Amino acid sequence: MRSFFLFLSFSISSIFAQDRIPYSNPMDQLEFYEQHGSQTRTDIRQLSFINVYDPLEPVNRVFFRFNSTLDRYLLKPALNLYRVTVPSFIRKGVANFFQNMQDVPNTLNSLVQLRAKAALRSGARLVLNTTVGILGFFDPADAAGLTYQRNDFGMTLARYGIGAGPYLMLPVLGPSNMRDSFGLAGDILAQDEVNFLRVPEHYYSVPAVFAIYGINYRSEIQFTYEDFDSPFSYDVIRFLYTRKRELQLQSVY
Repeated sequence: MRSFFLFLSFSISSIFAQDRIPYSNPMDQLEFYEQHGSQTRTDIRQLSFINVYDPLEPVNRVFFRFNSTLDRYLLKPALNLYRVTVPSFIRKGVANFFQNMQDVPNTLNSLVQLRAKAALRSGARLVLNTTVGILGFFDPADAAGLTYQRNDFGMTLARYGIGAGPYLMLPVLGPSNMRDSFGLAGDILAQDEVNFLRVPEHYYSVPAVFAIYGINYRSEIQFTYEDFDSPFSYDVIRFLYTRKRELQLQSVY
């Protein structure tokens, strides 16, 4: 089911890309003034460092506006209600539980990348937290020095030479690129196949589980679209995501 939603998102993007939805790029209208004595000249080239390969920008901006509206009027209010009504120790337990689930693809990707130490660490975390940590609601592995380290299929593809491809703004999920979007689909398929603790099969079939999963997923994201409330928020978020991802990938090269 989750694979269907991802496929639907890609299909919508392709359709919009063919239609080439018109839009106004604020960067095209930006004027940068630099004073030299009594003369003032315009030079936008000094801002070219924020450029990212983005051939689907018209479509991405549509999804950016959609995500921003969804975040402001639905996701943030739901998250605020969750924080007010649910005790912090329960929220922490829920976050630990889903993080423990993520150690399944973390371990698999480390094995595929031939990173033995990373695979042993994620595998040991999975075993320790599932048993001593009571199905992952507690994190004794972290106390034992086995810190959590994310490793996804997008990183695996990057390790074996697959480029990032064009930037993508995925509906609901937010910033990504072509390689990491396929990587996300691969991680979802891996979780479905392993079906650890029989949880992945309930993500979409049980509304309550899906709601908890979604709220926890949103709570792990430390920024909101309103944090960059300016005509150039799209460009800034695109740049920051791309640079952050480049730093994450240094661990697998």
